[in-house]
Amino acid sequence: MIADQLQEEIVHARLPPEHRLPTEVELAERYSVSRTVVREAARLLVERGLVTVKPGRGMVVAEFDGRFIAEQFAFWMRASNGSFDQLLDLRLALEVQMATAAAERQRGELIAAMQETITRGAAAVDDRSAFLDADLGFHELLAEASDNPFFDLVSKPINAFLRSHYEHRSTYPSDPRRTLEEHQEILRAIAERDTLGARHAMEEHLRRLLRSRRPAWVLDPATGTPPTSPTADQ
Repeated sequence: MIADQLQEEIVHARLPPEHRLPTEVELAERYSVSRTVVREAARLLVERGLVTVKPGRGMVVAEFDGRFIAEQFAFWMRASNGSFDQLLDLRLALEVQMATAAAERQRGELIAAMQETITRGAAAVDDRSAFLDADLGFHELLAEASDNPFFDLVSKPINAFLRSHYEHRSTYPSDPRRTLEEHQEILRAIAERDTLGARHAMEEHLRRLLRSRRPAWVLDPATGTPPTSPTADQ
């Protein structure tokens, strides 16, 4: 398949963004196919986020941002049998390590940007949409501050999924001021290069959110089982 061959060429040759690929005519001659087939290959590469098509320049290598993978992962999450609580378990495992890595790297410009999300959140405690932007913005910047592109790549679809879940939930945010206090404690540890403190603060923050969804249950005396899982959001 032409799209797959061009993809391999882009990846293995490490072609830089904005690198111009052969023209439609040149590719048709190279692979002995019609220009229609080349156009279809170009469409697939655009969908994969590997190239863009620019007037007068044809196909050029795109700046890779993981968008295609993130979109596929987000679709998989919606189509899977996994529960929302299981997604939060995954988030806990990832973000505890992200906070640790961020404290090790301590990137000053991102620390300042994370502080700005806390400031915005404090001004938006009564505005669900604005608070959500600030809340998730903090976590998105944390992934970037880890200086690990794979954390950033994996966290994007999770945050996108959380955004779609929370944006129309009347129970979100249930305790915005506490969330901001916890964000501030996480950031303080990161700024001080306190890896253990950052790890502990992030774990406490996310475990609190999990506990709010999994309160101490009283077993049903008739069945010996807990009641239906709650739907409270933070």
